[in-house]
Amino acid sequence: MNKLLFLLLLIPTTAFSQSFIKLKELDAKKSKGITIVEFWASFNQSNEVAFMKDLDDCRAYRLDISTNPAASSQYSVMSVPTVVVFDNGAEALRYTPNILMQLVATQREVQSDIDNIILKKFQ
Repeated sequence: MNKLLFLLLLIPTTAFSQSFIKLKELDAKKSKGITIVEFWASFNQSNEVAFMKDLDDCRAYRLDISTNPAASSQYSVMSVPTVVVFDNGAEALRYTPNILMQLVATQREVQSDIDNIILKKFQ
């Protein structure tokens, strides 16, 4: 019984943790609900957005633009990490890095913006 309870507790965490995707998968992933994508590159790994997996009420993904170079032009990514929030496939928010290639937005700011997207649906 304890093992079953433990497995059930892991399901939501696994379902909403951040994972790598390819550009060809992005359209399907972002089409329903709130999806947040970190456009990332391995050369800037030290500045990856660590809090992505901790955000609530969204699915989080990381897309490596060094292995998916068309993503840069298709999504107008000028520097990494760039974080884009999609709501049912449409871009709702964008966070860009500073000159040091570090994301300035905090987890609290991003979560608050996601919460506001959800709240607007009920107004």
